[in-house]
Amino acid sequence: MTKTFLRQAPKLALALVAALVSAPMDAAHAGSLSLSLNARTAQEARFLNTAITLYALHRDMKSGADLRQTGRNNAASLFQSGGRNRAIIHQEGRDHTARLSQTGGQNAQVILQFGRGAQADITQTGGQAGILLQFGR
Repeated sequence: MTKTFLRQAPKLALALVAALVSAPMDAAHAGSLSLSLNARTAQEARFLNTAITLYALHRDMKSGADLRQTGRNNAASLFQSGGRNRAIIHQEGRDHTARLSQTGGQNAQVILQFGRGAQADITQTGGQAGILLQFGR
């Protein structure tokens, strides 16, 4: 990777998360869509962790977890052990299920679900990072 890209990485990460969050949410007409970004290397994990941290600051997140649900029949569960884990689960619509387990520390994950009937089940075991965006039917 070039030095310019690495200097711009936090700005690009914030722009990506902002674009995902501000995307039109008319999923009822769009069918099903799932976009998953998962770090494969330590450098990618740092990049996603930075993006998630910036998004957490934007949401004024005070602790290691932020769960927000609007709609009906949504369920979310979160387990965290170890230090410096960060989790954001945001569900809008109905009949969504999200499960996230973070152990070992230094994990970061954002789960965004919109529409109807999206499901997520994610386990992180230390130093992992990811963003999951789902639009249900």
